[in-house]
Amino acid sequence: HTGRAGGVLEKMERMLGTFQSDLSSISDEIRILQGDSMQMNMKLRNRRALQSLMTEYVNSVVVSPQLVRQICEEEINEDYLKYLSELNKKLDHVKQIEMQKLPSCAQSTPELEKLRTKAVSRIKDFLLQKINALKKPKTNLQILQRNVLVRFKFFTQFLTEHHPPVADEVKQHYVSTMSGVYLKQFRTYVSSLQKLELEYAPTKADTLVSNEWQSGGAAGRFLDGLGLGRSVNLKDKGNVFSLSGRDSILKELEKDPIIAHAHKDKVKYYHEQIFRSHQMLLVDTATSEFLFLDDFFGSRGGHQLFVEVFGKTTQFFLDSLEQFLTNCWDSVGLLLMIRIVEFYRRCMQRRQVTCLDSYLDALQLQLWPHLRRVLDANVSSLRKALQQNLTVPTNTHPHLVTRRYAELAASLCALSSPESSGLPDTLQQPLQAMQQEVCALLSSMATKLDGPENGLVFLVNNYDLVLTVFHERHLPRNATAAFEDLLRAQVQKFVENQLMRHFPDLVTFVKATEPVVADIDEASARAGGQQAPPPGVDVQKMEQVVKSFARTWKQETDRIHQYVMVSFTNFSNGMEILKQVLTQLLLYYTRLQKVIRKSFPQQPPAFAHDLVSSTTIL
Repeated sequence: HTGRAGGVLEKMERMLGTFQSDLSSISDEIRILQGDSMQMNMKLRNRRALQSLMTEYVNSVVVSPQLVRQICEEEINEDYLKYLSELNKKLDHVKQIEMQKLPSCAQSTPELEKLRTKAVSRIKDFLLQKINALKKPKTNLQILQRNVLVRFKFFTQFLTEHHPPVADEVKQHYVSTMSGVYLKQFRTYVSSLQKLELEYAPTKADTLVSNEWQSGGAAGRFLDGLGLGRSVNLKDKGNVFSLSGRDSILKELEKDPIIAHAHKDKVKYYHEQIFRSHQMLLVDTATSEFLFLDDFFGSRGGHQLFVEVFGKTTQFFLDSLEQFLTNCWDSVGLLLMIRIVEFYRRCMQRRQVTCLDSYLDALQLQLWPHLRRVLDANVSSLRKALQQNLTVPTNTHPHLVTRRYAELAASLCALSSPESSGLPDTLQQPLQAMQQEVCALLSSMATKLDGPENGLVFLVNNYDLVLTVFHERHLPRNATAAFEDLLRAQVQKFVENQLMRHFPDLVTFVKATEPVVADIDEASARAGGQQAPPPGVDVQKMEQVVKSFARTWKQETDRIHQYVMVSFTNFSNGMEILKQVLTQLLLYYTRLQKVIRKSFPQQPPAFAHDLVSSTTIL
C-alpha cells in the first residue's frame, strides 16, 4: 500500500509540474497578445486621425459636382446660405499659405475661383433686386429689411471678404436707393400734413403792441368793419399769446403721428402739432434704419453710413425749419417745438442711439435764437409804443396790451422745462425786459386819463388782470411777486385818494394835528389838571370836522361804494379795495377821537356827542 501511494503521489507531482509549465507559457502568450492589441489600437487611431485629416483636406480642396450645381443653379433661399457657407470654408482654406504649396490645392483653386465669381454675381443680382423692391410705393420698409434682407446678411459678409468692390457697389446702391426713398416719403408726408395746418399764422404784426396801431390801424379797422379788410376766421386763427390748451401736446409726445389721409373732417392743427408728428416719425424711422445698417452692413455703431442714407432727409427738415422761421412770430409755438426736440433727444438717449444727435442740436440752434428774436421784437414793440405815444387808453378797464402780456408771460413760464430749475437765461432776460417795459407803458398810459383817480384805477385793473392770469396758470411766487407789490402800492394810493376826495377835512385835520398832541399822555394830562387844548389845536376846525363827518359819512361811503363797484372790473378785487377804504376811514376816525381825548383830557367837549361810534361805521 505504501508503495502504491507513493507512485500515485509521484504521478500527481509530474502532472502538476507539467501544468505549471503550461501556465507559464500561456501567461507569456497573453502578454504578447496584449502588446499586439495595443499596437493595433494605436495604428487604428493613427489611421482614423489620418483619415479625418485626409477627409477634411479632400473636402476642403475637392470641388464636388453637387456644390457646383448648388452654387450655380439652385434657387437663392435660406438653403443657399448653407451652400455659400461651404464654399466660403473652401475659399478660406485654399488661401492659407501652407496649403498653396500643395499640388492638389493648386489644381482645385481655379475651380473655386470660378465658383466664387459665380456666387458673387448671383448674390449681387439677388441683393440689388431686393434693394430695388424697397422703391415700390406703399412698401413697409422695416418689414422688408428685417424679414428679408437681415436673413441674408451673410451675403454682404461674403462679398466684403471675397469681392470688396462688389460689396461696395451693393452698399452704394442701397445708400442711393434709401436716401431717395426716405426723402420722397418724408416730403410727401410733410406736404400732406401742411394741408391740415391752421391757415392763419402769426405775422410780424402780431406783437404785444400790434403794428396796426402804429400805421393805418384806424383805417384797417374801418375796412374790417365794412367787411373789406383781411378777415380771418377765428376758428382757423389760433391764439398767439395764450396757451389755450396748446401745452396738452407735451402729454401726447409718445402718441402715434397724425395720419394725414384719415382727417377728412377738416380738423386744423397748430404748427407744433404738425412738427411733433413728422419729428416722431423721423426719430422712429432713423432708429430702425441705424440698427438695420449696424446689423446688415456691420457698421459697428458708426455714423458715416447712416449719414449717407439719412443726410438728405435731415437736411430737408433743417431747410424746411429755416424757411418756416423766416415768417414765424409765434413764441408759444416756438417754445413748444423746443420742448418737443428736448423730449426726442431724451428718447434717443434712452434707446442709446446717437445717430441724430447733431441733427437735434442743429434744430435747437435754429429754434432758440429765433425765439429770442421774437421775444425781443415784442419788447421793442412795447418800447416803441411808449416812445411814440401809440397807445392812449379810452377808459380805466384793463388794456389789450396787458391781456396779451399776461397771457404770453404766463405761457412762457408754464412751458419752462421741468428738468431745469426756473427759467433758462434765454427766457429770463427778455421776460424781465418785457415786464419793465409793460410797467413803464402802463404808468405812461395812466397819466393820459383825466385825473389821477382814473389813472390809479387803470393801474389797479391792469395789475390785477396780470395777477389773475398768472394765478390761473399756477405760476410760482417768484413770477407773481413783482406785480403783487405793484398792485399793493397802487391800492394804497387809491385808498388815500378816495379818503382825501370824500373826507378831505378829516384827513387833513388828523395829519396836521396829530404831531401837535403826539407828546401828550392822556393819563398824565388828566392827573395834571390840563384844562385847555394845547396851542396849535384848532378847536373850531375840530368841531367842524366832527359835525361834518356825522352829517355826511353815510352819503360819502355810499358814493365810494358805488364808485368802487363801477371802477374795478374784478368784483372780488373791488370788494377787497372797498374793505381797505372803509378800514382806513375807520382808522382815521379813530385817530381823530384820540386827538380829541388828548386835547380835552378832563372833560370831553360839547360837540363830542356828535361823534359816530366805530360799530355804527362798521
